Amino acid sequence: MARSSVTAEFSHRRKKTEIYAYSVLVGVLSGLLVVGYRSTISVLESGRFRLLESVGGSWPTLAGWFVAAIAAGIVVALLVKAAPYIKGSGIPQVKASLMRRIVPSWKKELPSKFAGGSLALGVGFSLGREGPSIQLGALSGEAVSELIDRAEYRRYLVTAGAAAGISAAFNAPLAGVLFCVEELHKNVSPTMMTSSLIASFCANAVMWAFFGNSPVFGIVLADVLPLSMYLTVIPFIGAATGILGTVFNAGLLSFQTAYARIVKDERLRVASAFVVAAAVALLVPSLTGGGDRLIESVGHGAMPAVALAALLVGKLVFTLFCYASGTPGGIFLPMLAIGALAGALSNAALTSIGVAPGYLENYILIGMVGFFTAVVRAPITGAVLITEMAGSFAHFPAFILVSVIAAIVAGVLKSKPIYDSLLA
Repeated sequence: MARSSVTAEFSHRRKKTEIYAYSVLVGVLSGLLVVGYRSTISVLESGRFRLLESVGGSWPTLAGWFVAAIAAGIVVALLVKAAPYIKGSGIPQVKASLMRRIVPSWKKELPSKFAGGSLALGVGFSLGREGPSIQLGALSGEAVSELIDRAEYRRYLVTAGAAAGISAAFNAPLAGVLFCVEELHKNVSPTMMTSSLIASFCANAVMWAFFGNSPVFGIVLADVLPLSMYLTVIPFIGAATGILGTVFNAGLLSFQTAYARIVKDERLRVASAFVVAAAVALLVPSLTGGGDRLIESVGHGAMPAVALAALLVGKLVFTLFCYASGTPGGIFLPMLAIGALAGALSNAALTSIGVAPGYLENYILIGMVGFFTAVVRAPITGAVLITEMAGSFAHFPAFILVSVIAAIVAGVLKSKPIYDSLLA
């Protein structure tokens, strides 16, 4: 072998080794950031629950709640004005950054996203922590690549950080990597795949150290859905979630346009949304937050169909409103909550016409996968994500089948993947 080729091979191996080493650092940093973000949100949400439970007929307490919400809204409005790329989930911004359409400033955006997202969920917005966690992870990759002065490593480390973010947010390391393949890049090199796996594992290990390795959802499957029910249940849920996902995608874009038209000033738009969120948190607390508590309550099986339908409509509309305001926050977890409600309603509908009862938890999980796929159009990520979050592989074939059906229905209805639409 010629000396030049040996030198090139050595240089290539050294480059990959460095990328993998820095991916460890990005994974740990992303994990710590997401742990801090999740903990801050948990503290603020607990404070909100305690405060609103004590309101009763106390007008001073009620006034204090709205004053605090307005103050938080003003702070977040100023943060959004100073750092516009922190708006929304952050996933379109990460995609735009990887495509070189925007140049993020991690020094400004990282703390602003952390603070803005925490305050929004603390007040009760129907938004999730996962989109911001992905952006926080990606910004960690931006920071490391800049601090080590390796611009050629940036694409690898930003992708690794994004994978680490979703891994730590959902305790789903494999889904984090698959999301980067299906959504951020569509295809990746072996080096990028390996660096994302490394960062995802490291972030997950950090999350385990603080929160343990129990599944995010406490849904226990009593029985596996029989194969004989696949041809009845899966097409029904797949079609229902495909249609509902199409409505969600169209609604999200329409709400953004309408809200911007009604409230033209961006700062006023964000601040006014905090007042609405504070009122919803007071009057209908089940609609607030990402939706993990709502999913657990639906899984208990005590809700009539009318209540499930009302919650589904309320959660969907409130989520669209919250995201349209431009406040920092994601739609992953609200999407899963809406999917869970759709699954529970499907259970009520099918059992009413004679389909075997006793599979509510199964319907809930299948509904999550179907709705996620219809909205995001990442079927493998959806199936793996819910599998990891629920801690059960028993329904993986059903997850894949409902993903395919939901994606086909959404495609027939000409619904584009939501993050592609938001990126545009």
